[in-house]
Amino acid sequence: MVLPAAAVLHKGDGEGDALLASIIQQYQQQGWCIQGLLTEQGKDMTSKKPMALRDIQSGEVFVISQYRGRDARGCSLDLGGLSEAGKVLRNVLNDAENGSVPDLVFINRFGHGETQGKGLSSEFAELISAGIPVLTLVSEKYLDAWQTFAGELAEILPLEREVIEGWLHDIQKLNCHPNKSD
Repeated sequence: MVLPAAAVLHKGDGEGDALLASIIQQYQQQGWCIQGLLTEQGKDMTSKKPMALRDIQSGEVFVISQYRGRDARGCSLDLGGLSEAGKVLRNVLNDAENGSVPDLVFINRFGHGETQGKGLSSEFAELISAGIPVLTLVSEKYLDAWQTFAGELAEILPLEREVIEGWLHDIQKLNCHPNKSD
């Protein structure tokens, strides 16, 4: 049985962003309506570039980190910036209530904020509860928190194109999108 949500497991160093962006672009070219947030700029260990997310539909970029100084250590995530980016997901939910349900919602990752019940955790929960297919990345260090959060409503996928595409194919069949090509 295919589950309507899946997390792609990665090691935690930003791997997976390029692969998922490539897959999303491929499926959009096949006619899928995909909404959500892609990583535009991940963690920069030199702290010179801010972390940023990009709205898949509009291209709008949201800065989700704060500069804390050259020698600062620890998390630089800006929960206010992340909340601002979350409007993309809240708009998906509003549109779905009015009958416009996307084929897939991609959320850049289930990370530290979400493990604390912050970040985009409420948007994740509402999308999954609404039965809207959700795909995300999750680091090995947050896997237990993801499994506690999503329970039996989500699958764990390896960071392999063929497996991810297989899950998307199953979602396509589940949602009966005969106009989309394989």
